[in-house]
Amino acid sequence: MRYSTDLPDLRILPAQKMVTHEDCDPRRVDRLSQRLRAEGILKNPPIVAPIPDSDAYVVLDGANRALAFVKLGIPHIAAQLVSYQGSGVELDTWYHVVSGMDIADFESALTEVTGLHLQGCSLDEARRALDIHQAAAYIISAQGVRMVSNTSNSFKHDTRLLNGLVSAYKGKANIYRASNDIWEKQEPYYPDITALVIFPRLTPADIIQAAQTGEKIPTGITRHIIPHRALNINIPMEVLEADWSQERKDKWLHEWLMERMTANAIRFYSESTFSFNE
Repeated sequence: MRYSTDLPDLRILPAQKMVTHEDCDPRRVDRLSQRLRAEGILKNPPIVAPIPDSDAYVVLDGANRALAFVKLGIPHIAAQLVSYQGSGVELDTWYHVVSGMDIADFESALTEVTGLHLQGCSLDEARRALDIHQAAAYIISAQGVRMVSNTSNSFKHDTRLLNGLVSAYKGKANIYRASNDIWEKQEPYYPDITALVIFPRLTPADIIQAAQTGEKIPTGITRHIIPHRALNINIPMEVLEADWSQERKDKWLHEWLMERMTANAIRFYSESTFSFNE
């Protein structure tokens, strides 16, 4: 088989060296831990990038998987190593569809977030304010559009306010990810929609800074687009938790990769896809 791209850079890395940049959901970590134990394989590797001047790695995608390994006490994890520089990795933003929460309860919860102020505006005004860092976020509901602001008028790295905003509905509503801010497009798919919450576009420097300082970004808003992502590697958990050195496990992984190539079992799909079993 002829490959149109280099193979993903798969490594065996210490699970304890995985650093998350997002606030994670303990319930999802628990569910993943149970599933990993039941299935006995790691299907999809977390995507990680080196943290400068450190021997640790920031998890760009797959934070709950990485935390599940730590929870289970498994010393090593198979991960796909990428770089923000020259690798084609793109950082985009997910928005939140908040659903199943009474709008009155949603509004009441917002008023309890310290330092959060809301200002009515048009959608164009909200988009422009977010782009030039004159708003921390904006919210769209059936009642209209409002910018999220605070008293300091400095919003580029206001993770405290963003976490406070998400805490107003996290655990109280269903949260779905969206890639656009058009109420008319989202409403038909979510009959119980409460609001759309639109977040600012972050930069790779923001992600690295969060990993270095431990200041978490709200869960589910960073969207890393990874070219040549490795899926369905199905690495046995018994290898990852074996009492072997990291070097021996890396050697095993290299031999496994060569076997997959010899068996013509690796496929590269360049087209965009929809997955219906996530």
